[in-house]
Amino acid sequence: MKRYGKLLAVAMTAGMLFGAVACEESGGTSDDGTFGGGGNGKTTVRFYSFNDTETNKKLEEALEADFYKKNPDIYVQLEISTGSFYTNLLTDFAGGTEADVFSMEPGEIYPFLSENYLEPLDGYFEKSENVSLDDVWEINNQAYAYDSESKTFGTGKTYAVMKDWTTDSMLLYNRSLFTQEQLAMIEGDEDGDGVADPLTFDEFEVLTTQLLKKQGNLISQYSFLPGLAEAKVLAQFITNAGLSWFDPTTYESTFDTPEVQEVVRYYYDILGKNEVNDVGSTFYPLFAQGKIAMVMGGLYCIDAYDLDNLDLGVAYPPVKDENTECKPYTTGCVGFAVSSRSKVKEEAFKFIEWYLNYYGEQDAKNCNNFPALKKYAEEYMLDPEINTNPVKFKATQLFYGSLSKAVVIDRNPYCSQASFENIEFTYTGEYLEGALSFEDFCNTLDYEINKRVNQAKG
Repeated sequence: MKRYGKLLAVAMTAGMLFGAVACEESGGTSDDGTFGGGGNGKTTVRFYSFNDTETNKKLEEALEADFYKKNPDIYVQLEISTGSFYTNLLTDFAGGTEADVFSMEPGEIYPFLSENYLEPLDGYFEKSENVSLDDVWEINNQAYAYDSESKTFGTGKTYAVMKDWTTDSMLLYNRSLFTQEQLAMIEGDEDGDGVADPLTFDEFEVLTTQLLKKQGNLISQYSFLPGLAEAKVLAQFITNAGLSWFDPTTYESTFDTPEVQEVVRYYYDILGKNEVNDVGSTFYPLFAQGKIAMVMGGLYCIDAYDLDNLDLGVAYPPVKDENTECKPYTTGCVGFAVSSRSKVKEEAFKFIEWYLNYYGEQDAKNCNNFPALKKYAEEYMLDPEINTNPVKFKATQLFYGSLSKAVVIDRNPYCSQASFENIEFTYTGEYLEGALSFEDFCNTLDYEINKRVNQAKG
């Protein structure tokens, strides 16, 4: 439990880097008659994000270099989160001090929709001469289109637009650690879509057993570590078993059902063999060092962790059996939303459309995540003369092939994905180290999820 306590402290510290308390009325007017106190007669748009100081510094430079030249009457005030981002944002809304435009994620959008806090963006896209919703990947509809009457996603009005995305639960593997027989197992492509067909749970378990190198208590090579937060990867395994971590009708936990428990035990047995609770909180550096055969991750991991030095392979996440559909999820699709009470909505949207175009082109040339606008990905990322690193280019092609199968991770309106992760993270160490039995672990997850669901339902 000591190491998981340390990981929890790291996670809480990281969380404190992501949320900001706004201190002005959204789009408010200063004493000199200008919006938001920007001065010089400029309209101020307040943007509240997860960004760190260095990211905001680069954004400020881009605004100066491009946005302000095209929009001289607008000033963008950048605000960084200093605590729990969405808790702070909801508090700001309750107090009427929210920013005009802010970051939004699919798994956290329900409370804002239920209170009518978000401005539909469809009309702004229709009037824009620079960007259309038709230019944005179709998954944005899954993530951010919502019908308030039926309370369903995928239809209705559009309440946010992603800035970039990737299938961030793909199986990344170090080919140099595999035998030819093992590569043949993981790299089969019978459907010919250019991406290796998903392993079944049984095949994946065989590989995790074969690739684990352990002498006594010393592991010299891990076969599989999550890469992402364990709860995210667990949710992917549950999804690829044709199940969900909650009941889609009652929204209560399914951790008391035999079908879900079977997947939970399978997943944590693999983590236990790899002694996940005795590793650090970040697994990608170990993967980059050639000490891990397989992790879960997205396209962004290649740049972030220098994975382009590996003989890198990319495959779909495992499925329970050959009859189960593979659905690589994205918890990404981090996007922009606008306050329904903002007094500067038109100007806020000008910032959004600029960002989608300016950063879409820049990020595509850097061949990192797929930008929101499809044209930039197809124009730059799939061009070998621009995406010149052979490892990154091959990986980009594989990730691109996975996008058509991607889904937004299961969303519970009463217990967000982040809440689920916090619950799982709190108790996983105890289970893996033997302080909780498997039955007690599942019962605890079940109880904690349902407690939040029932509290939220009132």
